[in-house]
Amino acid sequence: MPRLKEIWAKSNPEETLEEHSTEVLKIWAQLRERYQEIIKDENFWQDSFYAVVFHDFGKICSNFQETIKGKRSFNDDERVRHEFFSGMFLFANNVEYFLENPESLVAVFSHHKPFNDDGFNKHIQNNTGLHHIIEKELIDEFLVFVALKSKEYGISKININEKLKYYVTQNYKIQHTHYRTRFYDVLNHEIQVSSETRKNYINHKAILNISDWTASGHQTLEEGKIYDVGYLKDKIISKLLEEGKTKIANNFQFKQFQEAGVGKKNVIAIAPTGSGKTEAALLWASSKKEWERIIYLLPTRVTSNAIFQRLSVYFGSDKVQLIHSSAKLFLKDLTEGTYDQKKYFRDKSFFKNINVCTIDQILTQGFNLGFWEVKTFHMLNARVIIDEIHLYSPYTLGLIVSTIKYLKDHFNTRFFIMTATMPHKLFSLLQETLGEVDVVKDSELLDSARNIFEVRDSNMYNLIEEIEEQILQNKKVLVVVNTVDKAIELYGLLKPTAEMTKVESICYHSRFINKHRTRKERDIFSLEKKNGGGVLIATQVVEVSLDIDFDILFTENAPIDAIIQRSGRVNRKREKIGSKVIIAQHFEISEKIYDVPNVLHDTYSEFAKIHGGKLTENELTQMVDRVYENMDIKGNQNYQEGLNKHLSIQDKYNFIKDLTSDEKVFTRENLDTVSVIPDCYYEKLYDIKENDEFTRHELSVRKYWKSKATGKELNGFWFLAGEYDYETGFKLKSVSSIIV
Repeated sequence: MPRLKEIWAKSNPEETLEEHSTEVLKIWAQLRERYQEIIKDENFWQDSFYAVVFHDFGKICSNFQETIKGKRSFNDDERVRHEFFSGMFLFANNVEYFLENPESLVAVFSHHKPFNDDGFNKHIQNNTGLHHIIEKELIDEFLVFVALKSKEYGISKININEKLKYYVTQNYKIQHTHYRTRFYDVLNHEIQVSSETRKNYINHKAILNISDWTASGHQTLEEGKIYDVGYLKDKIISKLLEEGKTKIANNFQFKQFQEAGVGKKNVIAIAPTGSGKTEAALLWASSKKEWERIIYLLPTRVTSNAIFQRLSVYFGSDKVQLIHSSAKLFLKDLTEGTYDQKKYFRDKSFFKNINVCTIDQILTQGFNLGFWEVKTFHMLNARVIIDEIHLYSPYTLGLIVSTIKYLKDHFNTRFFIMTATMPHKLFSLLQETLGEVDVVKDSELLDSARNIFEVRDSNMYNLIEEIEEQILQNKKVLVVVNTVDKAIELYGLLKPTAEMTKVESICYHSRFINKHRTRKERDIFSLEKKNGGGVLIATQVVEVSLDIDFDILFTENAPIDAIIQRSGRVNRKREKIGSKVIIAQHFEISEKIYDVPNVLHDTYSEFAKIHGGKLTENELTQMVDRVYENMDIKGNQNYQEGLNKHLSIQDKYNFIKDLTSDEKVFTRENLDTVSVIPDCYYEKLYDIKENDEFTRHELSVRKYWKSKATGKELNGFWFLAGEYDYETGFKLKSVSSIIV
């Protein structure tokens, strides 16, 4: 019996190297069929084939076989990296070629571990005296296997250097020295790696990883999704009927502005809240091919969760994936514990045909962090939808513009950017970034008015009686302030009136633990749907997080675009008469939160000019332009930092090296938050082993809090001292708080 038949690649279940390599090549062949019209270079597919067929070649090492078969401890320091031998065999047999064309070889070296300065240093330090065995007979047998497979897939036979064919049987330390001096250091310092090299590497690494992961999991490539206008219309009507909205369903037709973007390459859509921008974006994306992805990007996890559930109804849960920092927990709770969280490792790299994510998920690929190559590869010809573009800070906007340019130029990614509020300067920037772009507007709703706007020459504390009067009139009242502490204080002042009126009062902000935030959102939706009154006291989290409809809004003064977002939570369906937005003077701390010169003063002044009037969406947009008239987006230091952040990291790391530390990585301006657990849960969680239960009790606070307050660690989670309850959230008395 040939010895190669005894070499394992996997242990659970047992799978030989031949069996695994055969399955990986089957997936590779499917990817070649799918992408060869786009990646037309036959040399690419030649190199890719050999990277795939040789990626696990190093597993023939006796040391690896002893480990996988249980003869050596898995944690034994004498373990070696099989991908090191795989890569060194290819390199030794064609040194000059791989120095000129390193991408496929780097993919082999890095298909399990990051490609960076650490390399295989740890393993060589632990194994300088290790006597590993790679038998020549096994090398010869594997080459016969490779020859058969190359013939099967129509790939030219590999050139083998007979003098160096058995190079990998030599001393491990010698090979490592050659790896460092003859390949890594040369690639790092002497070879000018370009953005085009980076693209080629992304393709090689992604195809290898996708093939390997799919075969290892005994899975198939995800099926694509093709749909048209008629399909989407039928799904929307079915959903309306299920919700009991028979009259709307029977008369449903797409609006002119929703259909205007169909067939266009890139689109900027401007339409008010509740106008159907989501459906407009999905109609635009219907021009995609079967395997091309839809990536739907939103500002918050809450909005992502809501859109994910809507799109799952339209396209089926097997076609749609949710991706953000707490998505695994949300999916597990949504499916009552049946969601296989192991799948998330794969799915978070955009394997599904339709992906709903926070904006961060697309921005991180530029930092060379995680499996950035697979994620970027899946952006090839993708349709990317970016919602509420105006909400992002200058730094994040810079990252977004940089990402759009890169993906548009290198991966033919198309973009549908939509918002209810589009300042002219932002509009001009996006036009310049996208190049070929069409603009669609919901002219009908943009010319309509929903609410009366009034100002008050005092802060929110002086409006307590006026707010109470609205509660006593059984109105649904929304109160929004700019800090958590103010929300908690106002809740305490207004709760007695709500109790006296026998209506519900809810406090909602960012300082609730994960499982309570989900419950709070359900409470808010329940309050909004009830006949009669109630009061919600909240912070900025309601600006885009919740699809709710209140009768009246009392809001602390904020930047004009934030005020417009908050007002979109009042008379959302445009069916109420006399609905109001009342703007109070801001508290002093808001000047630190919204650190843009004059924005708060100018916003208040603009609304004061029209006190008591109703404003159309177009008039509100004109006000936005006046408030931000002197805003210089391109000249903003934070915008420039975001715009150049990806390139500075890629250039430093020679475009293709992995960034393994996240210290330099942040996608939101001033995002200096950490996850903590209120210490009142320490005893409850002390004997819990499941990490998910810890995650359910986490919330985010500024790093400043953690550094100033007392805390303790358990199972890798940090418990912070403070008061916590479901009603008002987390309070840390010893530290001045700023909204997170």
